Amino acid sequence: MKEKGYSSEEHDIATSPEDRARLLSSDAVSLRSTSSTPGYSFFRNRIFSFGSNSAEPADANFIRTLPADATQYTGLDETSASDTSTILGAPRRNRSGAQLHSRHQHSPGQYGALASSTSLSSCASQVPVQLEVESPDPRLFSDNRTDRYKAKAKYYLKYYFPILTWLPTYPVKAVLATDILAGLTIASFNMPLSLSYARTLCYVPERYGLLGFAFPQLVYAFMSTVPVMITGPEPGTSVMVGQAITPYIFAGNPTPEEVEERAIIYVALITLVHTIVYMIMGFLRLGFLDALLSAGLLRGFLAAVGIVLTMDTLIPALGLSQLAIDTGVSTQPAAMKLAFIITHLPQAHGLSAAISFISFGIIIFMRWLRSRYAKKYRFLVYIPDILMIIVFTTIMAWKLRWDQQGLVIVGQVDRPNIEMMSPLTKTTFSMFMDILTSGVIISLLGFFQTAVVAKNIFPDPPTDPRYAPPKNPTPSANRELVALGFANLLGTFMFSLPSIGGYGRSKANKIAGARTQLSSIVFALSTIVVTFGLLPLIYYLPRPTLAAVLGLICLALLEDAPGDIIYYFRIHAWADLAMVCLVIGVTLGVSLQLGVTIGIGISVIQILRHATKPRIQVLARVPGTANTFRNADRPSHDVSETDLGNLEHVPGVLLVRIPEPLMFANTSELEQRLRRLERYGTMKMHPSLPATRRGEQNVIVDLAGMSACDTTAVKVLCSIVSTYRAKGKYVLFARLVSERSILKLFKRAGLNRLLSYNGHPPAYFQSIDEALEALDECVFETPGSWVEEDDISEPEEEKALDEDDLVESVGELETEVESVEDEKVIIKKEMV
Repeated sequence: MKEKGYSSEEHDIATSPEDRARLLSSDAVSLRSTSSTPGYSFFRNRIFSFGSNSAEPADANFIRTLPADATQYTGLDETSASDTSTILGAPRRNRSGAQLHSRHQHSPGQYGALASSTSLSSCASQVPVQLEVESPDPRLFSDNRTDRYKAKAKYYLKYYFPILTWLPTYPVKAVLATDILAGLTIASFNMPLSLSYARTLCYVPERYGLLGFAFPQLVYAFMSTVPVMITGPEPGTSVMVGQAITPYIFAGNPTPEEVEERAIIYVALITLVHTIVYMIMGFLRLGFLDALLSAGLLRGFLAAVGIVLTMDTLIPALGLSQLAIDTGVSTQPAAMKLAFIITHLPQAHGLSAAISFISFGIIIFMRWLRSRYAKKYRFLVYIPDILMIIVFTTIMAWKLRWDQQGLVIVGQVDRPNIEMMSPLTKTTFSMFMDILTSGVIISLLGFFQTAVVAKNIFPDPPTDPRYAPPKNPTPSANRELVALGFANLLGTFMFSLPSIGGYGRSKANKIAGARTQLSSIVFALSTIVVTFGLLPLIYYLPRPTLAAVLGLICLALLEDAPGDIIYYFRIHAWADLAMVCLVIGVTLGVSLQLGVTIGIGISVIQILRHATKPRIQVLARVPGTANTFRNADRPSHDVSETDLGNLEHVPGVLLVRIPEPLMFANTSELEQRLRRLERYGTMKMHPSLPATRRGEQNVIVDLAGMSACDTTAVKVLCSIVSTYRAKGKYVLFARLVSERSILKLFKRAGLNRLLSYNGHPPAYFQSIDEALEALDECVFETPGSWVEEDDISEPEEEKALDEDDLVESVGELETEVESVEDEKVIIKKEMV
């Protein structure tokens, strides 16, 4: 705690006599005058003191012997005690300082040169030289407020627009070609897919699917922190959008034109919901919610997406798309689609199947060829095999008129007209409220899907540093949310489909050789060019070719699943394995959205259960030590599983540790668990069993890990202390972190009064050993009534010390120490 206007770091540099004198004068000891009543020594030499400053020793060498974390406690040091060899009239349990366990007392030569005379500074020279850190803008420290604002604005601009960070250091010769080819490749097969998302799944014209890939992706590329992420309409999200708007667009037997007009407005309103949700979450920094995704949920989600896309890919690859639409299988779960493929396999279209599987085979062969020979033959990386297959099959379909032989092609697509306007008006507000709930759910699932992509798609560092990507910010969930929000904001005014991160196309972008966001920019620009001028070029593009490209994405999604499942079996990670099976099973039987929703729900329940369970520990002494205590329920670094039974429990005293902040979420069962420890001495015993220990013990609570506390928690602590006081038992607190907000909260809640036995200050101690010694002296004394504690003194304003103040302060300190010695002599005479 910072006191008297200086920080605790000043003690470490107080080596000169002047500095030591200044510290002594500013930290004058404040001792309370108490009468010689029973239990006087219990409180007179207490370690923790509210409202009194810590006195620093005159010897600077003693300062350097304090533990590293000593500054986080507010306490009196050895010079403020009346007798350094005794405390509370009882002999000290450990006269020497805390020593390392024998297991950790190593010989100097055990670790070679590092443990010998070699200094750390010389060892540091062996560490590789780090990259130079950019010097801060000197305007940040200017006295001119305008200059400071300009400097901060520059950093904020770089924060939300990472392109300003990586573009100036872009290695043109190393990655420009691969980025351009990757962007063109992704655009060549994603543009036709977007047409299907719009018309088939969301009931809107195809042009709105193209707009969802064009301008929003361009905005996202400027603000993204994930280099190879490709955003846009997703099949899963598009299915959920179509299901959400179906009851409203078909109400009242409308005409096809009315259905289309309603669908356009509803889709734009759902995109607006995405914008609002992502911006709120991003600016409120709620990106940490991606921690809800456990390892099993991530693996199950990726495998489920791979299975769904595989079923959706096999149907057009076999030329069964129209039959699936006629039978209604296109909207059925993946298991129904698999049964449909098996039963209708004899009706497959031969030309479509041949184009699909030959194209897929070529893509797989080129992938194998790159992985094996790319290091030796670098030109293999620059071969755009996917783009070449798409162009070749399109030309062949045009020349040989494959569309007249039953091959399904993309066909005619109308060019969109940009009309920048808001979909939310007075007339559409009721429509917005109708789909608000569904839009929020879809946007949250889109956020989790984007988080999955960001965690799994970040490019691996290349083996050759010449081809490393430029400096790029660390991926940030909060900035990704802001980027998605602005991307969907532009899409809202264009009435496009919602845009989120897509795992399949991002994985394909990475496979195609993308290293930076430039591939996303190329993808967006090429989509814009084709959308507004070159749509006739994709007229003859075969849909089986697109199915072959999607097959590569399906393989990328599923190729790691067997290894992960085997790994879960090997390490007995049954919870993660069960999560994978649950998500995949629900996805096959019902839908991907329900499977992911159930998985997220289970993850949330697990997190809440973990957060609301108080991790209270029962402590016992390590045999052969005076003040070494360990958790009696779990092994530690110096106590094995077999040695837990040898730990020594202190008779008549319950030692517990609270190693976490106390909040409203984890204090509801604190008192109940304390009673359970009092009855059994362990948390492993079921509460239905008979008690194994005598109840109604004195309690010492180790609060070293309690770095925060709220009103609910302090109310529970007051209840616990009051209950023990009513039974005539003591409750002592040890190692309370000196956070001023906690101290004030304890004071205002009345906890200080409850801990003030027989009219003395609160029972706060620096260590468990000190609390035990104090309890030994007062164990036969009945806790008396409490008195009001003095208010916590506010820190005084810092003021310069002159020579007279220094002499006066040192004189007062000497007088107080002499008075303490006189009181000690009087007490010994009275005892005799």
